[in-house]
Amino acid sequence: QEALEKVKVDIKTEVNARKTPMESKEAWDFLTENEKVLIARGKKVIEFSPSAEHKEEILKQSLGRSGTLRAPTLKIGTTSYVGFNVDMYEKITGS
Repeated sequence: QEALEKVKVDIKTEVNARKTPMESKEAWDFLTENEKVLIARGKKVIEFSPSAEHKEEILKQSLGRSGTLRAPTLKIGTTSYVGFNVDMYEKITGS
């Protein structure tokens, strides 16, 4: 959050998955509003184009153990960012 506050990034939507949990259908609807979905899993970042062909894998990677969308989730421009990865956030902020 600190890194994003330091730069001018136009966050269209920020989902606090802890306060507003999104389950599978709602998460899929949110993610398919975008051209790209980047999902941080540990040290790697997986990129998808949201389509029915990739639905199962996108949901598998973007939903946590509780079955809800992982935090943090941001929509910036036409891209959704799910999860946290230092490298991914540095690219977003240009740091």
